[in-house]
Amino acid sequence: MVLPWHNFNFFNNATISAKPRIAISACLNGEAVRYDGTDKLLETTSTMLPKHLTLLPICPEVGAGLSVPRPPVQLVQTDHALEVIGRHDKTLNVTTALHTFRQQCHRHIHHRLCGYIFKSHSPSCGLNSTPIFNSQDEQIGIGSGLQADYFQQQMPWLYLQDESQLQTDRQCQQFIMQCLLSFDLQQGSQDSGLAAIHQHYQFLIDKLTNRSQALLQTCVRNQAQTRYWTLLLKALKE
Repeated sequence: MVLPWHNFNFFNNATISAKPRIAISACLNGEAVRYDGTDKLLETTSTMLPKHLTLLPICPEVGAGLSVPRPPVQLVQTDHALEVIGRHDKTLNVTTALHTFRQQCHRHIHHRLCGYIFKSHSPSCGLNSTPIFNSQDEQIGIGSGLQADYFQQQMPWLYLQDESQLQTDRQCQQFIMQCLLSFDLQQGSQDSGLAAIHQHYQFLIDKLTNRSQALLQTCVRNQAQTRYWTLLLKALKE
C-alpha cells in the first residue's frame, strides 16, 4: 500500500520515518479508566495508529485524583462558569481538580506534541460533542470538555480529532499525515528557522488565499513560530 506521506516532500527527509507524539484519551487506548471501570478501546488504536504515531494515553479524571470506578459527572453551566458536577450527586464538584490537572498535563506534554484524540461526549475529553446542562438538569447546548477546551485554546495548531473521526483506515491515514506535517513544521522551524520552512513549503503556500499568504509572511518577519504553524495548518485543512 502506498501511504499518502510516502511521496510527500517534507522539509526533513527523516520525517517520513518519524513517529510524532500524540495524546489520546486513555480509555480509547484500552485502559479501564472510565467512570464505570470499563474501557472504550478504539480499534484503530490497536492496529494502524501505533505503527506510525507515539501514543501518550491520558485520563484527566484519573490524573485529577478521581477513583475508578467513580460517580458519573456532567458539564453544567452555572452562574459563574462551566463546571463539572455529579450527575446524581449535585454536591460533587470536580472542576478545580480537572483545571489543575489540565494545566500540569499541558506543561508536561506540550513539547512537539502534534495531535490529540479525544473520547466523545466526555465532560473532560469531549471535542465539541459534550452535552451541557443547566442547574435544573436540562440540556442547553453542546461544547467541549475541560481538557479538550484547554488544549484547543493553548495549542491551536494541534490536530484534534474525535474518536468518531478515526473509524476507517482512510481517516487514520489522513490524521497520521497531518501529524507528520505538524511534526515537520515544528522540528524544521525550530532547527532551521521559519524562513527556511516558508521557502520549502512554497508549493503549498502558493495554493492559499492572498490574505493567508500575507499573514504567513508577517509571521516569518516577526519570527512568530506558533502563530505560523496555526495559520498554515489551519489554511491547509480548509
